[in-house]
Amino acid sequence: MRRITDNVYLFWAVLTLPAIWFLLERLVLHGKVPYVPWTGVLSCWLLIVTMLVTPLQLLFGPLPWLKQRRRHLGVASFGYALLHLLFWLMNANMGALIRSFLRVEILVGWISFAIMIPLLLTSNDQSVRKMGTDWKRLQRWVYPAAVLAYIHWLMTTHVVIEPVLYAAPLIVLTIWRIIRYRNRMRRV
Repeated sequence: MRRITDNVYLFWAVLTLPAIWFLLERLVLHGKVPYVPWTGVLSCWLLIVTMLVTPLQLLFGPLPWLKQRRRHLGVASFGYALLHLLFWLMNANMGALIRSFLRVEILVGWISFAIMIPLLLTSNDQSVRKMGTDWKRLQRWVYPAAVLAYIHWLMTTHVVIEPVLYAAPLIVLTIWRIIRYRNRMRRV
């Protein structure tokens, strides 16, 4: 009998709970929750967790449960980024949309979102098989997408400490990973 933690549908249900709540609150209850910032924050959180999988495995050894769900986390991150964009567009007029391409703090968000589109479209087993080694090369674009999303978050928030605290483990583990890689290259 499979464990409940192995149920991928339950995992997706958990990932979508905040989205369902946001949509219910917005469309049915006409709430005033700050949807734009919260969907952006959720997208960044999920992106950070997605990117932490490999450094955590290097540090603690194989984490098969987390590795098997990394793609789900990345797709959910894109989903919340899409909700973030849609909620922002619901509050913007055409002038604000055009001006957004002239504001650096918004433009980096647009670029990050654009980079994430091909990552989403190729986040399936068929693309992995069809693209071969090119798939991994394409998926590495998550790094510039994450950096741009992080810059967008830093530049649009009033509380700078929050994004710094959330990204700190990723930054530390990534630096450790780079140092580890360089040391390994020197030995070769």
